[in-house]
Amino acid sequence: MVKIAIVTGATGGIGEEFIKELSSYKDIDEIWGNGRNKEKLDKLKKKYRKFVAIESDLAADGVEVLSRKLSDEKPDVRMLVNNAGIAYMGLFEKMETSYVETFCKVNCAAPTELISAALPYMKEGAKILNISSASSFQPNPYLSMYSASKAFLRTFSRALNVELKDRGITVTCVCPGWVDTGMLPKEKDGRKIKYTGMISAKKVVSTALRDARKGKDMSTPSFFAKYFRVYSKVMPTKLVMKQWTGAIKSYI
Repeated sequence: MVKIAIVTGATGGIGEEFIKELSSYKDIDEIWGNGRNKEKLDKLKKKYRKFVAIESDLAADGVEVLSRKLSDEKPDVRMLVNNAGIAYMGLFEKMETSYVETFCKVNCAAPTELISAALPYMKEGAKILNISSASSFQPNPYLSMYSASKAFLRTFSRALNVELKDRGITVTCVCPGWVDTGMLPKEKDGRKIKYTGMISAKKVVSTALRDARKGKDMSTPSFFAKYFRVYSKVMPTKLVMKQWTGAIKSYI
């Protein structure tokens, strides 16, 4: 039976870093990588021998494509990394209704549906990693949809980890702060944007995989993320939101 890992959002910075790290795992024969960009997927295929490109859109039929492939091949899923996600910074009222629907589909529905599809093919020792965010620790004005979707993923992950304990399957929710990837704009109106505590995708992935091996249900891969997790617990939410709004509003 072929042993596989599945990585969604494979062509992004964190996604490719997962593929790079997992390529060295001796107990993984193939890495199924989901993405929308055929050119980028083809580059990954040439770069990593174990990589299997799955061109699909999680906002459309992406989950169905992956589910059919699982059903057809019946592999041993050793790891599922729900990395795909979208972000929006700005006023919620300016989001198109169709984009709100897409947001919920990609950030919330797709990872949970994919876990449901993959669980029948997971055995003891398998691991699920859901990429959330330090933004899940509090409500964030101007990132309202993003924070809410990541809070959903964090809460679901930790509860599911308890449910799957008897099967020996670990669910780890990964909550980094700012990550240096192409997803983040580097300047606004000619002004360089400052991201407190920003870390590399490599740091996120190496810490997440280590924490998953340890059986942790949470991974906070930076000092800033660890600090903010505690800070948001002990400080009044309204105060933390006010501080966040003051720091970010000039970039909106």
